[in-house]
Order: sequence, then structure tokens, then C-alpha cells
Amino acid sequence: MWFLKFLLIVAIVYLLGYLFLRVILPWLLKKMVKKFAKKMNMQFDDSPKQKKQGSINIDYVPDNQNVEKSEDIKGDYVDFEEIK
Repeated sequence: MWFLKFLLIVAIVYLLGYLFLRVILPWLLKKMVKKFAKKMNMQFDDSPKQKKQGSINIDYVPDNQNVEKSEDIKGDYVDFEEIK
């Protein structure tokens, strides 16, 4: 009798595993991929609209401090003559 219970439990576990791997898992993966694709499309649809030709857009303006530092570090001018 215990052997029949064991076979019944093994058969039920096998069928549930088969059902999960063949039906439920692919359905879940398709749903996740569609959700991800929709999210990516929404992200790229938010891109700025096409601008008129000749318009200028400045996204970053550097600090004035960086300009002053670069002027201080110029180095020495060395005059040289070309030797042939």
C-alpha cells in the first residue's frame, strides 16, 4: 500500500513539474518580457522632440573656476631652432 502512495505522489509531482515547466513558466517569461519591452519603449518615447533646424541646446555649462585654473598652468615657452 505504501508503494502505491509513493507512486501516486511521484506521479503528481511529475505532472505538476511538467505543467509548470511547459505552460506556466513560458507564460510568465512572455509576460515579463512584454512588461520590460513596454518599459523600454516608454523610456525612449520620452526623448526630446525634433528641434527646428539651427536651434542650439546647451545642457551643461562648466564652472568658471576650472577656466581660471587652466590659465595658471601654462608652462614655459621654449624657442627652438630646427637643425638639419
